[in-house]
Amino acid sequence: MPHDNIPTEQDGLTAKETRSPARELAERLISLSGGAGNVLEAIHCTTRLRLRLRESSRVDEAGVSGIPEVQGVFFRAGQLQIILGSSNVFKVHRQVVRILQEGGAKQQPEGTGDLSQKNRPEQQGVLKQIADAVSFFSDIVVPMIPLFVGVGLLLGLLSMMEGFGWAPRDSTPFRTLSLLTGSAFQMLAVMFGYHTARRFGGTPPLGAVIGIVMTHPDLLRVTGLGGAQGNSADLLIAPQFGYQGAIIPTILAVLVMTLIEKGLRRILPPSTSVMLIPFLSLASGGAIAILAIGPLTSELSASLGSMLELVYRSGGTVFGLLLGGIYSSLVVSGLHHGIQAIEIGLVTNPDISVNFLLPIWSMANIAQGAAGLAVYARTRDPALRNIALPAAITAFFGITEPVTFGVNLKLGRPFLGAAAGGAAGGAYVAFHQVAADSFGLTGIPMIAFIVQLGQMNVIHYVIGFLLAAATAFMVTWVLGVDKPSVYGTKKHRRIT
Repeated sequence: MPHDNIPTEQDGLTAKETRSPARELAERLISLSGGAGNVLEAIHCTTRLRLRLRESSRVDEAGVSGIPEVQGVFFRAGQLQIILGSSNVFKVHRQVVRILQEGGAKQQPEGTGDLSQKNRPEQQGVLKQIADAVSFFSDIVVPMIPLFVGVGLLLGLLSMMEGFGWAPRDSTPFRTLSLLTGSAFQMLAVMFGYHTARRFGGTPPLGAVIGIVMTHPDLLRVTGLGGAQGNSADLLIAPQFGYQGAIIPTILAVLVMTLIEKGLRRILPPSTSVMLIPFLSLASGGAIAILAIGPLTSELSASLGSMLELVYRSGGTVFGLLLGGIYSSLVVSGLHHGIQAIEIGLVTNPDISVNFLLPIWSMANIAQGAAGLAVYARTRDPALRNIALPAAITAFFGITEPVTFGVNLKLGRPFLGAAAGGAAGGAYVAFHQVAADSFGLTGIPMIAFIVQLGQMNVIHYVIGFLLAAATAFMVTWVLGVDKPSVYGTKKHRRIT
């Protein structure tokens, strides 16, 4: 049963939207991307519009880059990624979706599109496999980022309500917010199951059902085992545990179920597909998930988290120095999305329950903002100054793509300065074992994620923040700023 990646619920245009700046920009981007028929998929993250194309050779990359509202453009993991900024990307994506619908553009099932090897970036062997895996996880994780951010901020608010005595634990506001945050984390597997099936070309509701199975109350919660023993499955004597909050077991289980579903579609006659395919896919996929995939991947995930924690505890300074220095390079390559699954595993692992990676990533992002401020302070190019200041400020609030791609990476030396700042700040917060209780936000807003873990946790985070910013600013100032030819008189404007 094919599923279009373009949602149909966004039908209907108002007169204002028909010729809005967002509509005009969307039309221009589609045209420069080879037309509506060349676009297989249109998705977005916090700042980027991501287009999956039939033929990348039909894209006028220089033309896209020359649009004033575009802050950067590049191919990554088989996608044309266009940086529009957080204020523009949602509105433009909405119009792109509508234009594709109006043109009758139908997309292939996600993950099974018409993307031949020649239309992907020139990668071979291990590099290509890594890029494909990261792209796969990215397409699953990115739609969940608003949930992570919202729940993380609610957790921070809960911590402040309790810490500052704003409301007692048995009050209605506190219990209401606690219910919201607890429910979201418990049902992560359900949402990841849905998005995994959709991304891989299966039936999303069946993927959600696998997530429900993995979080069923009849399966013991790992967080509540204590001295209890898991029940044994009658068939294979496999231990049954609950996977509330665990996403890797769910993703792999849905992946296997989707492969089964696709195989059944090839061999069963169409007349029986509506009845037999869901039944056989769910029965076989669910059984494999409970009896094999769940226990195996749960153990592997726990072992990976424990190994990372051991490395972090025993060599934290070097650990933070290296990761803080290279994190921005991971962002540029797109590999950072693959790390988010590890972060979720750390937070949901009852033996760890904290995210010690996020403060390090935050130092790298803060350093990018500080390097952008150094560019603003040192350059005499008015066009570059107009871009650098707002881009740098947004980096301090966790949105780094504008300053990373639009300023520091283009200039070169500021990117090195930011790497130095990220390394310095990362080493400091790792040495003092600064941790967060969620994921998804960095910079200033991340303070909400660290309040619950103690006053010294906050103090060391702020010191690391200042150290990363100061180091990046000074190193960038010393290295200097090369004026590129790409800026000229280009002006960025917000779409209304």
